[in-house]
Amino acid sequence: MTAVLRWTARIHKWLALFVGIQIVIWVTGGVVMSLLDIDFVHGDQNVAPVQIVELDLADLITPAVAAEAAALPDVVKTVELMPWAGRAVYQVADYAGASHLIDAHTGESLTPISEATAIALAEQFHLGDLPARSAEYVEAFTTEYRGAELPAWRVDFDDADGTSLYYGANSGMLTSRRNDVWRIYDFFWMLHIMGYQDRDNFNTIWLQGFALFSLVTVFAGLLLLFIKMRRSLLMALKQEQAKRRT
Repeated sequence: MTAVLRWTARIHKWLALFVGIQIVIWVTGGVVMSLLDIDFVHGDQNVAPVQIVELDLADLITPAVAAEAAALPDVVKTVELMPWAGRAVYQVADYAGASHLIDAHTGESLTPISEATAIALAEQFHLGDLPARSAEYVEAFTTEYRGAELPAWRVDFDDADGTSLYYGANSGMLTSRRNDVWRIYDFFWMLHIMGYQDRDNFNTIWLQGFALFSLVTVFAGLLLLFIKMRRSLLMALKQEQAKRRT
């Protein structure tokens, strides 16, 4: 039993040293993310109230005409009538994920949107009268903008939260909201799931490996505790028996 105890103690010690730092990171990340208000992470505090706009729905073109005007590369999946930038539009989407906006009255193609349109949409969505600071055309995913529509426009504001709004160039829709609180949350989320590349993958070899080693460390510690408690109990029984003999 002494040999088992010795080897168990060694395994527990070296594994605890190996995974200890990551366990601290996991716990720290969990604490930080639990303390951050999820509404602030989403940037809800900077969203302007929705304005009700009365749209002229007379003399609309048909959905079939709108689908033809969109000229999407794949088979059309949906044609949805909706308000956009103060006008009635058809949003035409295909099964490949492409989307296009068509003016519901004239049949004019409204996308891809220009930089000026992206800024106007962002300023309308953003709370307050603060003008946009800059706009950037995004053609590749970044650590901040990932898994959404490309290409897109990133519109930045000089507000206290460092707000950035992303609009899909081909859909004209808001695709992502980012701010400094989100960036802090995302950094600790990356550390928490060990997704150092795309920050969204729960199945990285790093996470799997450290999770396995952490589990072994815990079981080794429990076994070590059981062995020590058993030994202490046996020693106590022997001492009690020795007292009775005397």
